[in-house]
Amino acid sequence: MATPPARPGLLRANLVVASGTALSRLTGLIRIVIFGVVVGQTALADAYDMANNAPNVVYELLLGGILAATLVPLFTKHLQDKNDDATSAIASVSVVVLSIITVISIALAPLIFRVFSLNPAANIDPETFRGAGTALTRLFLIQIFFYGLTAVCTAILNARKLFFAAAWTPVLANIVTITSLLFVRRISSVDLPTIEEAVANKSLQWLLGMGSTSGIIVMTIGLVFAMRASGTKLSWNFDLSHPAVRQLLKLSGWAIGYVVANQVALVVIKNLAEPGSGNVDAYSKAYAFFSLPHGLLAVSIATTFVPELARAVSQRDKNEFNRKFLSGVKLTALATVPASVILFFFAEPIVRFCLQYGNFDATATTNTARALSGLAIGLSGFSIYLFVLRGFYSHGDTRTPFLINLFENSLNIALAIFLVRKYDVLGLGLAFSFAYLISAAVAYLALRHKLGRMNEFIS
Repeated sequence: MATPPARPGLLRANLVVASGTALSRLTGLIRIVIFGVVVGQTALADAYDMANNAPNVVYELLLGGILAATLVPLFTKHLQDKNDDATSAIASVSVVVLSIITVISIALAPLIFRVFSLNPAANIDPETFRGAGTALTRLFLIQIFFYGLTAVCTAILNARKLFFAAAWTPVLANIVTITSLLFVRRISSVDLPTIEEAVANKSLQWLLGMGSTSGIIVMTIGLVFAMRASGTKLSWNFDLSHPAVRQLLKLSGWAIGYVVANQVALVVIKNLAEPGSGNVDAYSKAYAFFSLPHGLLAVSIATTFVPELARAVSQRDKNEFNRKFLSGVKLTALATVPASVILFFFAEPIVRFCLQYGNFDATATTNTARALSGLAIGLSGFSIYLFVLRGFYSHGDTRTPFLINLFENSLNIALAIFLVRKYDVLGLGLAFSFAYLISAAVAYLALRHKLGRMNEFIS
């Protein structure tokens, strides 16, 4: 049966998200290019990448998975019930928890970075590498609080079918970071900043660290203004016993497990890349190229379909859910398969054209392209996998995604350990792709089985 055409409102929403995401990814690519020009693919680049990952890891580990997995469905339901008190309670508790997590994380910065650098490259001094990485990590960890506020504001706006601000404010973050990177050569005493200078030069530390963090702060401020302009009325309501907060916590247990599995896999992959060798930077930049079509195409589809799926669940309309879900899967596949083919066959020319300037040389291009070729194979699997999991979340089911994700990460780690020995960063990319392709099929079949067994549509 043919997929029904998208409603005009949904199509407009997709265009809003896609256009904002396109500009965000474009400015993100410019940011990566500028960083490559001024820093190259060096031990400092690896330290920066791993330190910049730290706030994402800690935030996702302790709160991000909870917010991402449950907030949009919950806010959609509260919006339909006109329950502003529930939304205020969730937002207030989130602010307090985020503040506590951010302060504790900054205090634990040396331990956090050390976890990512358990297997440093043989040609670097581990203490110098960890010294620079820890200094940057402290500055980057400030972002946890603002990432959390961004998640709450985005979920509220998406539940109201308002997608513009969340899609476009990341552009502000990229512009701020790009501007800061343009001053690196003025601060550095040499043309190619070294890991040793990053330890000794406090001005360079602050420029690299706060340049990125300031961008996240500006992005969050933009979303807060957009949320207030949307007519959302929030009041301070820190009530841990509120039914909405208890429901959030109830749904969050399996979501935390999901995120733990992701972060364990990330730590293993980063260490297999031998921090300080430049391979961490190669994999990170390859993943950024991989994320371009995913963010532009798949995320745009998922962002606009998830509130529709949640609304169908809330209205107990099984047929509408099935129609929207299948339409979303088909659109995701149609959008990402061609992009996957292009990235695989043209990985090296793409990387060379975009990045090979200044301190980013031909060797760095080849290394990054190898990682990108491996990742490209799994683009459709990765995108479909994440979309299907949102189908479970729409039902308030966080247990099944945890179990599927545990399988996916275990498979990714096992394949990475096996393939990295022979294919280095290409092997890491291939492991990622094979794991997600297999897991996407498993997730799809599991959700179809779940829906087929349901005698009635339950929210």
